[in-house]
Amino acid sequence: MGSFLQEMFLRLGEAFKPRGGAKATEPSCSGTPAQEVEYVVDKTYDRLRFLSGYSQRLKGPVATTVRYIEALVAEVPGAILCSRAAFSEDPRVNAFFADPDHLQEVFSRSAEVREQLAAAPEAEECWSLLCMKKEEHRQLGMSLVGNLVQKDVMQTTVNFVDHQLISPATSEAGARHSLKCCIFNGLLAHIRKRARDEKIHIVELENRRNFLTARLHRNGSGNGGESRATLQRELDELGKTLAREVPRSVSLASHLELVADILGNPDQYISGSLHPIHLSRMGVKLDGKRADDDNEVPLFEIRVASQGTRIGTLVRFPRAELLPRRDLVREADLFLTV
Repeated sequence: MGSFLQEMFLRLGEAFKPRGGAKATEPSCSGTPAQEVEYVVDKTYDRLRFLSGYSQRLKGPVATTVRYIEALVAEVPGAILCSRAAFSEDPRVNAFFADPDHLQEVFSRSAEVREQLAAAPEAEECWSLLCMKKEEHRQLGMSLVGNLVQKDVMQTTVNFVDHQLISPATSEAGARHSLKCCIFNGLLAHIRKRARDEKIHIVELENRRNFLTARLHRNGSGNGGESRATLQRELDELGKTLAREVPRSVSLASHLELVADILGNPDQYISGSLHPIHLSRMGVKLDGKRADDDNEVPLFEIRVASQGTRIGTLVRFPRAELLPRRDLVREADLFLTV
């Protein structure tokens, strides 16, 4: 799984319970405001609880982020049916998968999809978020110009790769609920990364200071044309920077402000937008008179912090088309006996 999915669509398990399903003080990404605040503290820096008033400081920013994510997820188009028949009938399904076999393989190889269907034997379908990367390539091909087929026409082909199924559920509402929590968790992962990056930056500054100090002591008159005054000036600047940065990096109050600032401005770190494109059955981008409703493929692009942009689509997959589980031991035996 790519870094964007590892951060943005992290499996959340039991932490994500429906509203009202947890105790008033139990952390939850979608519970009461108090539960959501405690969830944020658990996922960022639990020592924030040593600060008096941390909950009140985070209450507003957390609510801002939750409202923003709820509005974004509401804009995600309804789930599309992904089945062998739909591959021939729906231009979206045709665009997302190479062929019907590929479609079945993507869903059947997902352990989460199998677990969800096994846990709900009465469910005929499984809903999920299908996450993909979009790749575009310019190449020469054939195109219909008027009534004539013209060769060596420059075309843009579009492919979708790195398919991942995130947070399967037995209803579209359940899939949307999981998507909200996943985006929320992706933002919290960004906060953790920011804190780690600050610590790494300080270590780098300290290493640089130690290196310069050693150079200064090794050569009393300079080093390779580098004067003592130049080395001393850089050391002095590093000392001032460290004197400013080190206390801030270990300050609980600074950690709290970092969390509050990011959660209070979710629009700077999270975005989602719908960008329709038109594709032929061969994945060639169409425009002008060739673009119509029959070949439109709406693409919902989701970005969380600096983790890149992915195509996110709610999908549903029929249990009847789930491929049998592979018997790897038997396949290995057959391979060895050939």
